[in-house]
Amino acid sequence: MCGIAGAVALTRHADAAEVADVVAKMTTRLSHRGPDAGGLWSHAAGDVHLGHRRLAIVDLTEQGKQPMSFGDGRFWITFNGEIYNFRELARELEERGHRFTSTGDTQVLLAALAEWGLETALQRMTGMFAFALWDDAAGVLHLARDRMGEKPLHFGIIGDHLFFASEVRAFEVVPQFRAEVDHATVAAYLRFGYVPEPLSIYEGIYKLPPGTTLSIPARRAARVADVLGWWSGVPTPTGHIAPTRYWSCAEVAMTGREALYADAHEATREFETRLRESVRQQMVCDVPIGCFLSGGIDSSLVAAIMQAESTAPIHTFTVSFDRPEFDESAQARAIAAHLGTQHEEFVLAERDVSDDIPSLAVALDEPTANGSFFAVQAISRLARTRATVVLSGDGGDELFAGYNRYALTWSAWQKLRWVPARIRRGVRKALAAMDHRVLAERRGGLMSLLPFGSQASAGSVLAKLERLLEAGDYRQCYDLVTSCWPPGAPLPGAGHRERVWCELPGISALLLSDQLDYLPGDSLAKVDRASMAVSLETRLPLLDHRLVEFSWRVPETMKRRDGKSKWLMRAVLDGFVPRALTDRKKMGFTVPVDRWLSGSLREWAHEALRSAAFKDLMGERHALVLDAWERYATLRRPSGYQIWALVVLAAWCNQRTDRGGHPAAVQPAIATVCV
Repeated sequence: MCGIAGAVALTRHADAAEVADVVAKMTTRLSHRGPDAGGLWSHAAGDVHLGHRRLAIVDLTEQGKQPMSFGDGRFWITFNGEIYNFRELARELEERGHRFTSTGDTQVLLAALAEWGLETALQRMTGMFAFALWDDAAGVLHLARDRMGEKPLHFGIIGDHLFFASEVRAFEVVPQFRAEVDHATVAAYLRFGYVPEPLSIYEGIYKLPPGTTLSIPARRAARVADVLGWWSGVPTPTGHIAPTRYWSCAEVAMTGREALYADAHEATREFETRLRESVRQQMVCDVPIGCFLSGGIDSSLVAAIMQAESTAPIHTFTVSFDRPEFDESAQARAIAAHLGTQHEEFVLAERDVSDDIPSLAVALDEPTANGSFFAVQAISRLARTRATVVLSGDGGDELFAGYNRYALTWSAWQKLRWVPARIRRGVRKALAAMDHRVLAERRGGLMSLLPFGSQASAGSVLAKLERLLEAGDYRQCYDLVTSCWPPGAPLPGAGHRERVWCELPGISALLLSDQLDYLPGDSLAKVDRASMAVSLETRLPLLDHRLVEFSWRVPETMKRRDGKSKWLMRAVLDGFVPRALTDRKKMGFTVPVDRWLSGSLREWAHEALRSAAFKDLMGERHALVLDAWERYATLRRPSGYQIWALVVLAAWCNQRTDRGGHPAAVQPAIATVCV
C-alpha cells in the first residue's frame, strides 16, 4: 500500500524544468500513505515524472523500492496496492524466461505487462491497485485502477501536463492549479452523502473509474474527453482520449444471472472454496498482520477462514465502546475464543472519538457524511500499534444483500404501490407535522416496527418514511431512502448526477446500484482514507473479483431466506462458529451524530457552519443552511445525518487551504485488553 503521484507532458513545448519538483511536493503530500520511503523518477527528455511513497508490505529490502523498472528498462511504474496472485504469475513468467531479484509483486507486475500487454495482464491479475505505467517505446503513460475501486486514482489536466495522484490534496501544490470547488460535485455530495465516481471535489479533477485504464500519449496534444459524459454513456468525440474498461461489474451481473446456481449445497461449497483462496492469497505479507473482528457475519467469516488457513493463532482486533447500543465486543470476544485467535480488545469511549473529530477532519481528502469515517480512523490508529496489515469483512453486505434497506424498500414498495397517491400524500403531511423530539423519547410503537436499524434516530427514521411515501417505483424508493438531501430539496441545487441503475429485477437492481455507486464512492473510499491516514493497509477478501462474479450467480433466495440476510455466508460460517454466537439482530456500524451535534460537537458545528469560507462556498444557499441548523436544534428536523453532511462539508472547506504535509497524528486515549 502506497501513495503515487506524477505528470506527463501533453505538448512538445511543455516546460519540464520545474515539474519534477512539483511532483516531489505532490508525493510529500502523500507521506501518510507511505511513511517508509519516497522515490522520484523523471524521463530523460522530461516527458514523464513518477513519484512514490512506500508502505513496505512485501519485500522490505531496497529491491522493493519504487518507481521501478525491470528488464530492458522499457517500462517504469509507480504502483499502489497489492497483486494477490503474484506468486502464481511469477512461476508462469519464470517458465517463460523471466528472472526476479525481488520477492515482491511489483517486478512480477512489470514482467506480466511486458509479456502479455496491458489489457491481458490486467485480466489475469487479482488484487487491489492503482498504478501509472510509462511505456518508453510507445511514449505513452497508462493509468489503471482495480475492478471494484478499492484503491483511488485521480487525474486532471493542469497547464501543459496531465497530473495524477492518489488523493486530491496532492493537486493543491501544483502552481497552476486553481483548487476551485466544483459546485456540481457539492450538489452531488449533498444528494448522496459522498462524492460519487468519477467526480472529485475540485473542478477539472476526476477519479479514474474502477475497472478502467486511461492511456495518455506524451507530447502529442492529447485531449481528455469529458469523463462524466463518458460515465453517462456519451460518445467520446473524435480525437479525444477516454477511459477504457477491462472489466465491468454491470456486465458481470448481467451474465451471471444467466447461469444461476440451482443447488444451495453446490453454491455453498463453491463460495467457501473461493473465499478460502481469496483469504489465503491476501494473508501473504512480510509484516505483522491481523483481522478486524466486530462480531458480525462478514468479519467473523473472514476471521474464521483466516484462522483455518493459519498454522498459528491469528491476531484479531475488536473495539469495545462505552455505550451498549454500539458495543459488539462481547460477541466478538466469544467468537474469537471459539476460533482460538489471539484476541485484542481496544477500549474506546465515545467521547474519545467525538473530541478528536475536529482534529481528525484534516484527514478528509474529500467530505463524507459517513460518520463512521472518524470511528474507523480511530480504530485503525489503534490496530496500527499492533499490525501493518489487517483483513476486513467489507463488501459482504453489498454482495449478499446484508443491509436492512434492501428488503425494506422492496417490501415497502409492494405495499405502497396499492395505496392511492392522495392517501400517501395525507400520511406524509401528517408525519411532517410530528415532533421528532417526542418520537425520540418513544422508541416503542411505530418506531420499533420500522426496520431501519436499532441505532437509527427518530428523525432519520421519520425522514426515510416520508420519502417512501413519495416514491413512484421500488428504485425510486431506494433512491429516496438512501439520499442524504433528496431530489427536489433546495440545498443540493441542480446539476448533480443521478444514481446508476441497470435493468435488473427486484433486490438485484439495488445491489448492483450500490456496487457501482455507493461501494466505491462511500464505503471503500472511507476504508481507504481512514486507514491510510494512519499508514494501515486494509485488505478486503470478500471483494476479490472472482467472488463478485460468483455472487452474481447466486439467486436472491440464497442471499435472503427466512427473513435472514446473507444466508449463503451464514451457511458457510455455521461450519466454523456455532449459530448461537452469530444469530442476532444486525447492528451495523453507525455513530450517534444526533448526540454529538447536540452535545460535545455542538459548538464546533455551530462555528463551522458560520465560517466565512463555508459561506463563500454555499453562496445564496448559506441562509438555507443556517435555517436548517436552527430547525434541527429546536425540532430535530432535518435529520442529524443531513445536518452532519453540512457540518463535514464546512469542516473540509475550512481546513483545505491550510493543510500540512500529512494528516495530524492525533492519538486518542485508549486502554488495551488482551484476551
